[in-house]
Amino acid sequence: MVQVSKVIYEPAMRKILFPFELDNPIYRESYIYGIKFARNINAELIVLNVFKVEVGNDITEEMYGKLKKDNWFKAYNEICKFNRYYMEDHARTETDLKIRFNYRFVNGILPDEIKSIAREDEVDLIVLPMSDKREFNKRQLRIIRDNIFEKNRTSLLVIPYKCAYKPIKNIVFATDLKKLNNFEQYIHDVIDYARIFDSSIHFIHISSREKTEDVLNSDTYKLVAQTMKKNTRHTFESLHAKNTIESVNRYVERSNSDLLVVVKHQHYFLESILHNSLSHELSLRSHVPVLVMREKRP
Repeated sequence: MVQVSKVIYEPAMRKILFPFELDNPIYRESYIYGIKFARNINAELIVLNVFKVEVGNDITEEMYGKLKKDNWFKAYNEICKFNRYYMEDHARTETDLKIRFNYRFVNGILPDEIKSIAREDEVDLIVLPMSDKREFNKRQLRIIRDNIFEKNRTSLLVIPYKCAYKPIKNIVFATDLKKLNNFEQYIHDVIDYARIFDSSIHFIHISSREKTEDVLNSDTYKLVAQTMKKNTRHTFESLHAKNTIESVNRYVERSNSDLLVVVKHQHYFLESILHNSLSHELSLRSHVPVLVMREKRP
């Protein structure tokens, strides 16, 4: 039996960041995912809109203040539309209204403000939608690949284009079962998500090699086995496949998964899941949200 060190696991998330732009319908479903995570985990939801006030030589302080307020009103009206949709289609009980919001309407540049808030507020999760627009997705990828992954504990929840909110009942955790830094924490985080959302976890190991004996003797697998023994709803499957990414997506579809969880290694695993190539049209490969936890340094 694997010897698990006695660690006190803190709640997985305390602060969730949801950055949005005006008049773009892709943010509506992402907002619902942000709310659902925040409410179920009891996290604060930071709702961020970044605008740019062009300042000329002849602008007065009064004019500058009025321009900022105009943008504040636009952002607030957009949030009202989000909340109306949530209230009408997703809120069922009074508990669904118990959400801690923190609104930020900022004059600046969106990627810079996301990085600044993630760092200064110690954000645990950023919710990012993807689009059918190439330039938009390129910008999202730049955020995803930024060194906030290396310096902060921030994870990402990436919402595919046209993905409508579904309750999270089936979670697929794709792993190579290598002993990563703090691998116990990742397992416990996923178990916490399953408990909070009343979900099943399908642990999958996909390898280009047919032999799995070494993997099944790893400490990571032994911890997964302990997890399955404690809760028989959770499953494990080891798959042999030449194309890892296609195999993950086929398994996600076959298992009716509602959430795919991966740990980000030093290479950009998420980018491979979602896209064929950066040099071609960015086409989404995952049809369910992808929760990316970064590999924490020792």
